[in-house]
Amino acid sequence: MLKKITLALVVTIGFTALVKAQCTTGNCFEGNGSYLFENGDLFNGSWKKGLPNGYGVYEFTSGDVYKGAWKDGLMQGRGTYTYNNGDKYIGNWKEGKMNGRGHFYWELAGDLMNNAKYEGFFKDGVPKNIEIKETGTPSEPPKHK
Repeated sequence: MLKKITLALVVTIGFTALVKAQCTTGNCFEGNGSYLFENGDLFNGSWKKGLPNGYGVYEFTSGDVYKGAWKDGLMQGRGTYTYNNGDKYIGNWKEGKMNGRGHFYWELAGDLMNNAKYEGFFKDGVPKNIEIKETGTPSEPPKHK
């Protein structure tokens, strides 16, 4: 009797874990659908062979959001990744990493006019060929006569 109760408990717990990760709408194998992952992440978009493929939106439980192209379950092609702190990358992706031409914007205290940005090339998620040019030493403010 104890073995049957234990087996029933194991099956129930296993089934509950499976229910947490599920296709909530549509077709999450071949077509379009929304999939809620066990960790709470949500993907809504195109699927091929059970993987995100084509255009889709991935919402992370952290608050980060990726909108763009996917291939074989990885970010691939053109897309926008917005971090929960307001930072944003707009550009090309390859195998889940920033790769190719892109723009990275740092959100600084909510002031859109003073945001820092990098426009250029990325490889394997890292900016390439960054040049820092000195503009000279700060001058004194002009004196009024």
